[in-house]
Amino acid sequence: MIRWLERFEPARYLGVGVTVAVTNNVILIVGDWAGLGYGALMTVTWMVGGTLGYWLHSSYTFRRDRGFAAYARFMGGVALGVPLALALLAGLKSGLGLPMWIAAPTATVAMLIYNYLSARLAIVWRHWFSAT
Repeated sequence: MIRWLERFEPARYLGVGVTVAVTNNVILIVGDWAGLGYGALMTVTWMVGGTLGYWLHSSYTFRRDRGFAAYARFMGGVALGVPLALALLAGLKSGLGLPMWIAAPTATVAMLIYNYLSARLAIVWRHWFSAT
């Protein structure tokens, strides 16, 4: 069964996604504890989580060579998700009064589908058009 999951792209995505999500949530929780604001927290998670996500998704999830153009597309896609993630995080923490240790993972789960589609598009983009 493990070999089947290894060949199933969404399962590979989920494995990498969990790694990046845990990294981002640690940054958010520790940063909130340290008194950082939403803007600083989103910037750090975008830079660290985005770069880690690109490297792992390129190598493992989508199995494509890394390149600057794909990295730029990937980080752009991640950047487009930042306002949505920020709105979710602020709504859950400030709006609903949830603690960060609940708000951050909840927002992370809500972003899963967007991030999968964005990552796939950014990394596999040129392969879709060169195959035709």
